[in-house]
Formats: sequence, structure tokens, C-alpha cells
Amino acid sequence: MSDTPVPQSRVANAIDRLARAVGAAGIAVFACMIVYVVICRYVFSFTPRWSEEIPRLLLIWVTFIGAVSAFIRGTHLCAGLTDLMVAPGRFRKVLSALAHLATFLFLAVVFWSGWKITVLTWPHETTVMSWPAGLVYLALPVTAVFAFVALAFAELRK
Repeated sequence: MSDTPVPQSRVANAIDRLARAVGAAGIAVFACMIVYVVICRYVFSFTPRWSEEIPRLLLIWVTFIGAVSAFIRGTHLCAGLTDLMVAPGRFRKVLSALAHLATFLFLAVVFWSGWKITVLTWPHETTVMSWPAGLVYLALPVTAVFAFVALAFAELRK
């Protein structure tokens, strides 16, 4: 929606590098766990008791960590209709500012609602591992904060 690439701050770049490294490590661990579970199930005829809960938790976290990098890089899916329908100029800049404001509001809602559901579900335990059920939902406020900080620093850099 903008005419020029978003200038990145050092903080935004550091958060992006961290998100990409943690996400890559998470995907590698996830893949290894799935291969291990498949081998155990089909070669040794037993399934580890954690075979559903831990990969699911890891997949959720990796997804939201990847979303942080996508927010920073501006690579989330975008229809691009504004660029096609609105000529470059002041009105497009106003629309871009409104889109950035909507992004910040969205992240604030994700943080707030994620925190509320994390607190609500934290006392409950997962079925197999007996971990706090809120660990699944904790990905929402944690990654929303990282995305918010990175985007704020990127906006201040403009």
C-alpha cells in the first residue's frame, strides 16, 4: 500500500532476525519430532504419549513467531487494491496511515484478548503432559508485543 519500502530500524531488524532464527529452529524441531513419532508408530508399533500435544503447541508458536517477521517485512497477504485504484499522492498516504493505525489497533486487540484467554486458561492443564493450557494462548500476547514494538520503531524511523 505504500510507494516506498518501509525503512527498518535496528530494533525491528533485530526482532526480525530473532523471529526468523527461533522460527527456523522451531520448524526443525517440529519436523524431527514428527519423523520420530512416525518411526515410532509404524516401525516400533508404539506412539509417544506427547505425540499430539507438543507438536501442536510448537506449531502454534512457530506460526505466530513467523507472523512477527511477516509484519516487520510487510509480507502478509495484501490485496493491493489501493495501489490499483488510488493514484500516488496525499490520499494514498492518508490511506496508508489509516492502514498502519488499523494494524496497531489489531495488535492491541490481539494482545489484550490473548492475555485474557491466557490468564483464563492458565490454571487448566493439558490432557497428557499436564502443562498449563494457557501456553497455547500465550503465543498471542507475546508475539503481538514483539510485532507492535518492531512496527513502532519502523514507523518512528520514517
